[in-house]
Amino acid sequence: MLKQLAILAGLGMWATNISAQAFEGKVKNGKTEEPALVMVYDYPETIVESALLAKFADKQLTGTLTKESFRLYPNVVIDEVSKSKLDYYFKLEGNGKKSEPKTTLYLIMHGSGDIEGASELPSRGKAFLEKMTANVKRSSDIMEIRKQEAILVDEENALSDLQKTQKELEEQLQANRAKQETQQKIIASQKMLLDDLKAKTN
Repeated sequence: MLKQLAILAGLGMWATNISAQAFEGKVKNGKTEEPALVMVYDYPETIVESALLAKFADKQLTGTLTKESFRLYPNVVIDEVSKSKLDYYFKLEGNGKKSEPKTTLYLIMHGSGDIEGASELPSRGKAFLEKMTANVKRSSDIMEIRKQEAILVDEENALSDLQKTQKELEEQLQANRAKQETQQKIIASQKMLLDDLKAKTN
């Protein structure tokens, strides 16, 4: 008999609050709403998305986007949740605030037939999503490192430009000094000629 599982896991967690837990909620999928687990991360959507993609990249899994903006990983095994193959749907919703960014990550799991540990899927799904906290924090740390590396490169380039300008100015100054010495010799020669001419008139 076909057994359908529709478990929506929305991640609602403060990434810096280790006591935060996944909780039950709903998410809109097309024209319907499905039951859920929910957690909210205290990070921008791009950070949470990066953590999610990296998590599945480590598992050598690639998702596709649906028209409802879910990232679908069809017919795959996530050992932490179930040894059986399920369809995993993830959806991200950020609040768009720069000062206090938050992102809700929704997950729907669909499966059919005999599902290993079916009764434990909700709790294991929650645990899986809660453990994503470390991945999200790591994603944020990596992003900050990359930003700082970019700042450092810019500052090093600025110093290099200044040093290049100094070298050019020093070369121009040296050339100027050489020209001054030549000009002084010309002036001294012309002054001697002038003195000779004056002496002849006396």
